[in-house]
Amino acid sequence: MWTAQALKDEYAVSLVTEGDVDLDALNLFYSTNIGSNDVRIRNLPTPSPLTCRRAPSALRGAFQSRVLKYVASDYDILISTYNCCDFGLPAIQCIADFSWDEGLRRQYDPPPDGFHSVFHRLQGLRHCYLKLCRKISKPSGRDPFLDRDLIIANSAWTALKLSERYGRIVPVLYPPVGGVFINIPHEFRRDDFVCIGRISPEKRIERMIEIIRVVRNLGHDIRIRIVGECDASPYAKTIAALAAQYSEWVFLEGRKVGAEKSRILAECRYGIHGREGEAFGISVAEMVKAGCITFAPSEGGPAEILAHEALLYRNEDDAVKKIIAVLEYEALRKQVAVHLRDQAAKFSPELFMAGMREAVDSYARQLGLSKKV
Repeated sequence: MWTAQALKDEYAVSLVTEGDVDLDALNLFYSTNIGSNDVRIRNLPTPSPLTCRRAPSALRGAFQSRVLKYVASDYDILISTYNCCDFGLPAIQCIADFSWDEGLRRQYDPPPDGFHSVFHRLQGLRHCYLKLCRKISKPSGRDPFLDRDLIIANSAWTALKLSERYGRIVPVLYPPVGGVFINIPHEFRRDDFVCIGRISPEKRIERMIEIIRVVRNLGHDIRIRIVGECDASPYAKTIAALAAQYSEWVFLEGRKVGAEKSRILAECRYGIHGREGEAFGISVAEMVKAGCITFAPSEGGPAEILAHEALLYRNEDDAVKKIIAVLEYEALRKQVAVHLRDQAAKFSPELFMAGMREAVDSYARQLGLSKKV
């Protein structure tokens, strides 16, 4: 959405996707301002069983990739804003995570829970499944890391992992963090911790609950507010059971957007993140922009967002020590708060849009194209 907003005044932008597109809902969620006259929406035909949220992503992606190759030549510049896509033609590829690379995915992402975990835990079955997906996608044989594609990483950490794996240095463009955040001084906030994101295994929500539990047992009256949709998955049921067990200090807020999410963030003095090896961590940047003193693992993109040793933990014990230090020492608390205010400026939509326009303009010149293409 922010890429479309960055380019709509200088290029004729099409959004090629699957399913219905509710621009009003997307604008509300991402804080963008895209009208129906700003983009042309083109829906890809996708088998109906694969349009639901719980559909196998590799299989859904295979059908999308297959269809994209038939329509890619209709456009002068191709941009995938979610990982490498085989258009069969050169493109701008924006790396969001490692779900598209089986080796990196296995290194940093736990397998999903429920029925889908079967395809991840049984390697023979997983191999056959991915082989079928590749056949369905009709791969072009192009390698975006060897051909003329422009690869853009969403953090220096992501760029480093791509360099280690593919031997190519790629530019970094931090994602935008939109929205209006309420500026409430820390002294008027509660000693609450907030975490934002999907209620899914890779987010390690049980880890954050355990960290807060230990800190509480050491004498600090803190709570945790979990902002994210709680569906019917086994993992979500586990988190719901933990929230019921610790109902005095664990609160499931559900999915929140816009003003509701801003209000919760403004009420909390602290933020916490549990996932290691995350490519960027948009929720961490949101908490920082909202003025929350946030703690996150030292491995991954969130470490660049926070960029302060007092806020980065190696394991649960280290997290407890660093949280207690910030809770107990006012000078340290003020220091990291000032530091995070400076960090927040790096993730503005304006900086992202300027960077995306520069990248696309440069790529257009490389292809010999003019604007309004």
